[in-house]
Amino acid sequence: MKIWFLTRSYYPYLKGGGPLIKRGMAEALQTYGWDIHVVVPNYGSLETQRDENITRIGFSAKHIQKWASLLERMGIYEDYLDKWVDHALSELANQVQADDILLATSGGELGMIKLGALLKEKLGCKLVINFHDPLNYGYMNGLRRDKKFHIGREKLHKKYMDYGDLIITSSQYYADVLRQKFPDLASKIVNNYFGYIHQLDIGQFPRKHTQTLKIAYIGTMSSTQQPELLYQAWKQLQDEEIEIYFIGDFKHYQPLQHIREKGVHFIEFMPHDQFLLFMREHIDVGFVSLVNDYFGACVPSKIYEYINLGIPILGALPLGDGREMINTNGYGVACDYRDITCLTQHILQLKEPKYRMQIEEKILHDRESWAMQQRIQEVDLLLRELI
Repeated sequence: MKIWFLTRSYYPYLKGGGPLIKRGMAEALQTYGWDIHVVVPNYGSLETQRDENITRIGFSAKHIQKWASLLERMGIYEDYLDKWVDHALSELANQVQADDILLATSGGELGMIKLGALLKEKLGCKLVINFHDPLNYGYMNGLRRDKKFHIGREKLHKKYMDYGDLIITSSQYYADVLRQKFPDLASKIVNNYFGYIHQLDIGQFPRKHTQTLKIAYIGTMSSTQQPELLYQAWKQLQDEEIEIYFIGDFKHYQPLQHIREKGVHFIEFMPHDQFLLFMREHIDVGFVSLVNDYFGACVPSKIYEYINLGIPILGALPLGDGREMINTNGYGVACDYRDITCLTQHILQLKEPKYRMQIEEKILHDRESWAMQQRIQEVDLLLRELI
């Protein structure tokens, strides 16, 4: 029996938190004895490439992302990956066996879930759907991710969820939303917090404490996160003993491009292990942000990364699991993303070493329970119940 792990992104072929989490999840399931075979698009190529347990399936014709997304928005395509799904279906139909399990992930797209549903329809195998993020423009408590034109996808949402034997979300908020909207599927819906990937031996890497408070934002930089919120809060303080860092693809994010002030540092993406060591040795506080109430249904992977690092968390987040996780557990402070004053107040509070130490003690006490190796046990048991 194999688990066919269907994902649109996988590290190192794509960078960022999502691809890292997908790889971490696949590898964690392998440690529980599952035979995992990853299937991912080979973007920009017509070729299919196989590397041990990873198959990167190319497109049947040249893929133009903007054009495919436009057709999705108009409702001509069910998903921007439709053409890839058709090609992948033809390739996998002769490889997947009826007693295999399909684990279809979603970072907002429908393509992998659709592929899993079509394979199940054809072969009769079990289908597990894993929403890492809510389906883009599907039903999400009446909220939308942005104001761009897009046909509603609620019917498609239900159409392909109906094929699922198990539906796993990454936030309790989203699990509750789906249960309320689709009550006939409620018994199949469970939540699993995915946690951080590789536990760092932080005892080997003590932090280099200085008089300066160093706060870092890591990862994707876009209008969804608006990492410049950290800069805006820092700017109000005018405190030379506070420095901020932006680590990631900052060169392509316009709101940060013209900042040239002392105390603001920009660092490009690093390999994950190198990044963990840098953060542990040099950074005092991790910043996380999402700027739409829609994203209350998401738990940013940065939160788990900061827990792994044992550092306090400063958040600018909507109401939801992420904000509650930080505030309820005492892992730092998460303000409403519209409240810059709240951010500035808590940055000043975080300057106090004793206050940070109290938070660090709480994080370190709970840290092991947030490891993916621990969290994935729930998924392992659920999968075994399907056999």
